[in-house]
Amino acid sequence: MVESAQQTTVEVFEATSRDESIIVSVDRRGASVGVQLEPEAMDVADEELAARIIRLNTLAYLRSQLELRLEMERNHVENVGPFLPTEDQVAAFATTIDF
Repeated sequence: MVESAQQTTVEVFEATSRDESIIVSVDRRGASVGVQLEPEAMDVADEELAARIIRLNTLAYLRSQLELRLEMERNHVENVGPFLPTEDQVAAFATTIDF
């Protein structure tokens, strides 16, 4: 008997530090699915590293929520509401990633 595994595609949203030493990933719902730290990230104090991971996670989360907004708009959903970020809001937050 031959069994075949079904592939499941998981949509992932990432945020990366400028030097790519920290990469944070979330899924479509915004749940954290990964943090990748390169050796350069270990040169930062623990508190600062934690703050950077949180900020990158927030950016990845905002990107996932923006995609939900855009999908709803493509499907002509009325009253998307203020709870999902706009492209401008995500872009503004992205400019604060200065590391």
